[in-house]
Amino acid sequence: MFHRFFNLRLKHKIAVLCAALVIVSTGFSGLLLYRNAADVATETEADHSSEIILQVNNYLNEKLKGIITRALNMRTDSTFNDTAARFLIDDDPRHYASALSYFSDVFLEMRYSEPFIASVFLYTPKGSFYDLSLPHDPGVRFTGTKLFEAIGQKPSASVYWLPRSESELYRGGEKVISLVLRFSISGYGEELYMVIQLKESMILQYLRDSRPKEGSTTMLVDRESGDIVVGDSPLIGQLLAGSDFKSGLLGGEFGRSEAQYGDDSYTINYAPMKVAPWTLVNIQSQRTLLEKLRGMKTYSGLILLISITASFAVAFAMAATITRPLQALEKTMQRVRWRKFDGRFEYPYEDEVGKLGRTFNFMKEEIHELIRQQKGYIEQLQKEKEQVRTEQRLKRVAELKALQAQMSPHFLYNTLDSIKWKAEMERQADIAKMITALASFYRIALSRGKEIIPVKEELAHAASYLAIQSMRYQDKFEYEFCGDPEAERRTTVKFILQPLIENAIYHGIKQRQDGGRIRICAEMGEGSVRLSVEDNGPGMHPVKLQLIRKRLQAVRDEHEDGYGLYNVNNRIKFYYGEAYGLEIASEPGKGTVATAVIPSGTSEGGAESDV
Repeated sequence: MFHRFFNLRLKHKIAVLCAALVIVSTGFSGLLLYRNAADVATETEADHSSEIILQVNNYLNEKLKGIITRALNMRTDSTFNDTAARFLIDDDPRHYASALSYFSDVFLEMRYSEPFIASVFLYTPKGSFYDLSLPHDPGVRFTGTKLFEAIGQKPSASVYWLPRSESELYRGGEKVISLVLRFSISGYGEELYMVIQLKESMILQYLRDSRPKEGSTTMLVDRESGDIVVGDSPLIGQLLAGSDFKSGLLGGEFGRSEAQYGDDSYTINYAPMKVAPWTLVNIQSQRTLLEKLRGMKTYSGLILLISITASFAVAFAMAATITRPLQALEKTMQRVRWRKFDGRFEYPYEDEVGKLGRTFNFMKEEIHELIRQQKGYIEQLQKEKEQVRTEQRLKRVAELKALQAQMSPHFLYNTLDSIKWKAEMERQADIAKMITALASFYRIALSRGKEIIPVKEELAHAASYLAIQSMRYQDKFEYEFCGDPEAERRTTVKFILQPLIENAIYHGIKQRQDGGRIRICAEMGEGSVRLSVEDNGPGMHPVKLQLIRKRLQAVRDEHEDGYGLYNVNNRIKFYYGEAYGLEIASEPGKGTVATAVIPSGTSEGGAESDV
């Protein structure tokens, strides 16, 4: 950022600095004003929300208290107790019909008088009683419901609340909150349960109607479990993860908290209820609350824009008189950059610009003279460079030819020695076969003087060599070829597989007591052709393998160990560059793989032209 600023023209720098001064001063003042207004609005709304939460809390407490009181009064009613006692103690079927009619009417009247009540249900070990005006599901047994299971997990309290759930007693699947009263009837030993289910939708609608502002959410949270009883908000889960807020929310005290969720901030007011183990929570979005202050931000932004525009206009007017002579000097310098030395910078005053212009005129004349001298030096250096390049090219060709010339005598002597040994030991027709293979070997090796041959011919050359060596070692090893037809159509430097095979025989197969195996493959790689020779010999020690790999990284002369490897590696690098060459992989006891990597797009003419 600073680099771009310093690269600007001088008049632009002056304009930017003036504008920055206006932006900082105006923006800082506007920010302080906005922050103060936002803090006042947030605090005022938080107090207002707190007052409303207290009013809602008191209303709900009175509502729930009235429902519990009415249920307890009904429980102590003599008719209620007598009807229940006759049904439970006496087995006369008429008592069940009488109790069913009585309890249904009582439940219906209780539900109509209180809109918050969704249903009332009475469970006894001998039978259950429903509100017959509601669609009861006869296939549902109360003892098999999740509600009954939750009741069994509660302590032996006389009044307690259960979390919200879908109604299992009546059809429709309405979301309800269950109030359970546990009691007994005189003369009957087992306990009875009266379940009063409240409509979650009614409580939720009341909370929505009483919310303080847009962007706020009011809900009821269970202080015992931390679960939401009425309402929903993804923020609650994050808030309960914080120990400070959780201890206040579930601790049964009034309070207020601040929280950050996503890219918004929230004010949370909470008030515990006395009748139920719930806490009333209101979450107010500060972003929504501060929507009304956006007008002030727009007004401040407009003033800031006008100030910036005016400051830029004044700054450009002031910078024009300062930068005009500098622009003239810049044009003169540009002519010098284009090798035009015919112009001079003229400026009548003695200020900094005038001194700079005179110094430039002197430097321009000196540079012009130096350029004339350097042209002669450059021409002389180019001639010397071309001469050195020609000498290096000739040297490289000579080194390559010398490396290639080392290989034919080396193998010729070994092969003649093998033929002599075979003739002395057996004097059989195998000698003819060996000579035939030798003739084929040299015919491909010579290749009419060509250095680049198809991969297919290189594989045939390797096959001739292996036929000779197989007869020499009396079939001590087996060999096989695998060739990708696409790879066989490509070209390669000749005579690179034979040294690898020779190395595999002398350092791999020859070390085995039993029969060995050699596998020669030509495969396509990523932008390359890979010619590999794999043996199942004793392999190499990791230290030796690391040493060989290190020596392959540079072009070297012959080594005592692995002469053929370095020779092949040098030839590949001379023809195709440092990106190609030999790769060696080996594991002790498993064998060795030597792979020659050459370009896949080579051709005879192209390869030879690179040498």
